[in-house]
Amino acid sequence: MCPDCGAEIVTDATTAATFCVFCHNPTIIPARLSGEYRPSRVIPFKISKEAAQKAFKDWCRKKPLVPAEFKSRPQMEKITGMYLPFWLHDCLASGTLHANAQKIRRWRSGSYEYTETRYFQLFRDGDMRFAGVPADGSSKMDDNMMDLLEPYDYDQMVDFSMSYLSGYLAEKYDVDKDIVWPRIKERVANDTITQLMSTARGYDSIQVTHKEVRIKSKQVHYTLLPVWMLIYKHGDKKYLFAMNGQTGKVVGNLPISFGRVAAWFGGIAAAVFATIFTIMGVIL
Repeated sequence: MCPDCGAEIVTDATTAATFCVFCHNPTIIPARLSGEYRPSRVIPFKISKEAAQKAFKDWCRKKPLVPAEFKSRPQMEKITGMYLPFWLHDCLASGTLHANAQKIRRWRSGSYEYTETRYFQLFRDGDMRFAGVPADGSSKMDDNMMDLLEPYDYDQMVDFSMSYLSGYLAEKYDVDKDIVWPRIKERVANDTITQLMSTARGYDSIQVTHKEVRIKSKQVHYTLLPVWMLIYKHGDKKYLFAMNGQTGKVVGNLPISFGRVAAWFGGIAAAVFATIFTIMGVIL
């Protein structure tokens, strides 16, 4: 029930903060952010709705083939601030890398060309700490799109309070931390090997023969991160505009108006034919 007008509020099971459709007052559902669903930390919004709308408008301006209604004023008004659930992982990883490498030197003397190849064996071991590796905990969100919104500045993270949710939508997690762990583990492993490889400089070619990463320890923190979002349905597909609510970084995919595509190609064809006829007129 809305605490202001008494109207019944209908939401899906994961929504923890929303708006009353009758009086438009923000409404928080505390029971959905309690116990195991209570986040430990939150990054507050730094980007205003007006700034998000301007960024959306600028983003669309660079894409002339999108449908006109997609970038209309009523559409921009639908941009919504949401606090999305994320699992942040602190990890200590130990990595081992073995590789073969070559250094090649070529020179010419008289009419002969010489090649010298030197062979090396590389061994790298190292421990690395990772802090705050994120994975979204909402099944509604596209994982790749959420990854592209990074990075967030964790220095601006604060202890969670319900007051930060006022005026925004909020979701509780429905993807458990154990489900996202394989994604995090793969990401940590790849970054560990990349860092070890970065120490093997000055070789002309490298062939990795063995690599191994072991996770020595991990801590997981349940957190809410700010995102401005617009979901647009065009035909039978859904398109997403998303903005990092702290840094302003924008990602998304845009629909294409086939009418605009046809008009665009028609304009190019008309310009080409006009040029051809002008040239022919000059020749004749």
